[in-house]
Amino acid sequence: MNVISLNLDFFYPLHRRWLVGNLFIILLLGVFFADLWLDHPFTIFLSYILPYLIYYSVCFSAFHIIRLKKFGLWFLLLPLLILLFDVYDIVKWYYYNFLTAQHIVFYNPWTKGDENKLFIKIVRWFCFLIICLQLDNLYWQKKKKRKRIAELQQSLSDIADNALLSGHFLFQLSQFAVEKKIVFDLKVLDFFQYVINKIALRNARVALDEEWRYLRQLARMCVHRKIMIKGEELVPSNIWNRSVPTLSLMTWIDNAVTHSPSDLISPIVLQWSRVADGIMLTIRNRIAAPSVEKGTGKGLQLVNHLFEPLRKDRVHVAYRIEQQKYFVVELKFVN
Repeated sequence: MNVISLNLDFFYPLHRRWLVGNLFIILLLGVFFADLWLDHPFTIFLSYILPYLIYYSVCFSAFHIIRLKKFGLWFLLLPLLILLFDVYDIVKWYYYNFLTAQHIVFYNPWTKGDENKLFIKIVRWFCFLIICLQLDNLYWQKKKKRKRIAELQQSLSDIADNALLSGHFLFQLSQFAVEKKIVFDLKVLDFFQYVINKIALRNARVALDEEWRYLRQLARMCVHRKIMIKGEELVPSNIWNRSVPTLSLMTWIDNAVTHSPSDLISPIVLQWSRVADGIMLTIRNRIAAPSVEKGTGKGLQLVNHLFEPLRKDRVHVAYRIEQQKYFVVELKFVN
């Protein structure tokens, strides 16, 4: 079942929240003073609500400068505070002098006792705005906190799964060594040291270029299999800088070696190819008949889980069976 969710991260930047706040105020005042835009030109309504919008903008700016402790912007904060404290005289001049000079009259001529009415109205609007700004801030702070916690949990999960994947991969290599399926020399020992270092450092991701270098070294180590690499020259330089989970590509090679025929006739083919929206690495191996009963599939499951967060980085993984003979891994980097 598809779940529809509203992503409000778009509104998190302050300028977007300011625009949304202005829209909310226009709609709110449009309800309370509907007669102004129903019975008169819309410009009359805008003339009336303009001080409300300006006062909101002043409160919004001062509130967030103080909240974020951006006191280096004192040259902005000081005029804003002056406007806040002098709002009474400004509002009185706007409605009773400026607009009347434009032949726009909203109130009866100023009389004794109107001072308290105007002052109370300004204080109420100020309190309303501060409450709204505080609620808005609390909501986004809470949302940001939940997002950071989710990112932290995902990072911890990636590190844990990467450690499991590294251990699984190292165990498979040790099995190859026991079965004398790899030839040991100094480069092979360096390769083992690289894997051990990755486990110790808990690096969840590495650049594709680094992963690919050690994958080629692993391919040369597996002398009991024929591993072919094609189309490497098609990969753009920027793709080599993209991130992949540590040991993920090498785990696919391990899986291909484990589940392919034990001969040099049926090659394991790694092929880069260009596709419409990016570039794709395809790993294809012939499935050995008994291989269906081998292994637990834990390595592939861990790789899949580690690639899930990379979907937002336009990295996609897919598996398929071809002609009931070949197992195919597809890793696509979308431009």
